[in-house]
Amino acid sequence: MRRGWVAGIALALAAVAACAHVEPPPGGPEDKTPPTIASTLPDSMAVVPSFTGPVVLRFSERISEQGAIEAVSVSPRTSTVQIDRGRDGIRVSLRGGWLPGTIYHVTVTPEVRDLFNNRLAAPTTLVFSTGPAIPQTLVLGGVTDRITGLPSVETRVEAVRRADSLVYAVPTDSAGAFRIAHIPTGAYVLRAYRDANRNRALDGYEPRDSAVIEVGAEKQASVPLAILDPDSTAPRVTAATASAGGRVELRFDDYLDPAQALDSTMVTIADSAGAAIVVRSVAFPEPVGPPTARAQPAAPAPNPAAAAPRAASGAAPQTAAPPPAGAALPAVGAPAAPRAGRLPSQTLALELATETPLTPGRTYQVTVQRVRNVVGLMGGGTVELTAPTPRPAPPAPPAAAPAARTP
Repeated sequence: MRRGWVAGIALALAAVAACAHVEPPPGGPEDKTPPTIASTLPDSMAVVPSFTGPVVLRFSERISEQGAIEAVSVSPRTSTVQIDRGRDGIRVSLRGGWLPGTIYHVTVTPEVRDLFNNRLAAPTTLVFSTGPAIPQTLVLGGVTDRITGLPSVETRVEAVRRADSLVYAVPTDSAGAFRIAHIPTGAYVLRAYRDANRNRALDGYEPRDSAVIEVGAEKQASVPLAILDPDSTAPRVTAATASAGGRVELRFDDYLDPAQALDSTMVTIADSAGAAIVVRSVAFPEPVGPPTARAQPAAPAPNPAAAAPRAASGAAPQTAAPPPAGAALPAVGAPAAPRAGRLPSQTLALELATETPLTPGRTYQVTVQRVRNVVGLMGGGTVELTAPTPRPAPPAPPAAAPAARTP
């Protein structure tokens, strides 16, 4: 009896050990294919006057809970958006219902991913109408950082219709480019901003840029935008340094507008007795650093078309012939260059006249006026400059002692 009981215990322990041994899951190679949208309700570009919802987006495979709800947005957001996630789909509703006579965009960003962490390849937008025909309108463009000139990725771009303040929004892609298609015709304010707190609203501290455009059924618009931190203060000179050869560098607390005209009357230099130093020229210093940091992105490949002039802070949208009626709208390309010319700088370089050199060790007052920063505010100010004293020449090495003669 005892021997049988011990044998039974041994068999039970062996069974537990066998169950605790975990085998790798069967299957083929790792899934690296991103999910796609397999079907939608309503269909893309459908006109459904009596649609009550919800909008249903079904994917090609099961999607992860992570980021799925945050990835979906509705334009225009006419009431609170409600989003429910299922195993292979997302259901989108508006608490106040889908308004009649409205063109809606439901956008899904690449934050949607499958269970193997593969993201949706690109932002996708479902367009449908609850009344009017859907127009073949198109707004293309690119967003860059005004200071660096580099593409601004995952930046929110909004087309705000001036007639009723309806907002159509999209994010920029990995090249800083955006594409807003099939929106009602009319005048819009197009604005881009870096949505730092992800609340889908422009806050006072967030970098932004904007333009006024006209969207028509026979027009396309290509609009370059360059976001910049908001600023309400004029530029102020903070430091002045001199180098050999009659050159002086002025440092400012703001980035200066590289398009402004500079001349020698903007800067005066005088010593304590009032003796003036003649300034021969004022210029921006030559850019330094790797060319990739200074390069401007190329213009979009698709044909852009007519639009209203940009606001005073930027370049005008480009124009071109519209596509044939019924033709597919072109895909977005690389972002347009925001502005021609150099990038903003915080310094100015002065060339002094050789006939009035700085006296080594003497302190001068440098006064700057009419200098404009990148948001258009004029400023200047006064700062002290101490002329450098040449370094003394190093002492000559001692003469070597004569070698002793061998007898």
